[in-house]
Amino acid sequence: KTLTVTTSSVIINSNTMSTTTKPTTFEDKISQYAALFDGSEKDFSDIEFTFNGLYHDDFLGTDSNGEEIDKAAKKQLDEKRLAAGVKVTNVEYTRTGWNKALVKFHLESDGNSVISQYYVTIKDKKIIEARRPANGLMGIIRLRGFQIPEHHLIRRV
Repeated sequence: KTLTVTTSSVIINSNTMSTTTKPTTFEDKISQYAALFDGSEKDFSDIEFTFNGLYHDDFLGTDSNGEEIDKAAKKQLDEKRLAAGVKVTNVEYTRTGWNKALVKFHLESDGNSVISQYYVTIKDKKIIEARRPANGLMGIIRLRGFQIPEHHLIRRV
């Protein structure tokens, strides 16, 4: 399990991070939270403190079906994933702006692996918004002849 920060070539092995380690950066928070999804079934109450440290109270995002979700819905989704023993691996984090990043990771469950990625907006070292790219890896939206990368279209804070 690694967190690769491509802008500064830092690799953090999440196997060595303890759940009691207090994260100091946003990148640490992502790594710590992902490490909690280790493939063993857990109760959400065991990780709720870490969840609240990563997700802003005003969080908005989209799920894998493109449906809008808020922090409560994200909590329910992660609660189901923990109970099912989902494993998160290969976490990659790339800063795309001073408060924007692309986060990519693998979800493994019952022998299946799915790659997920989200453009996130960061406020107070927490995720306030997470949107899936519409067109594959780096979706581009065409607007009257101009190409605008999707990460410029998410909420500004």
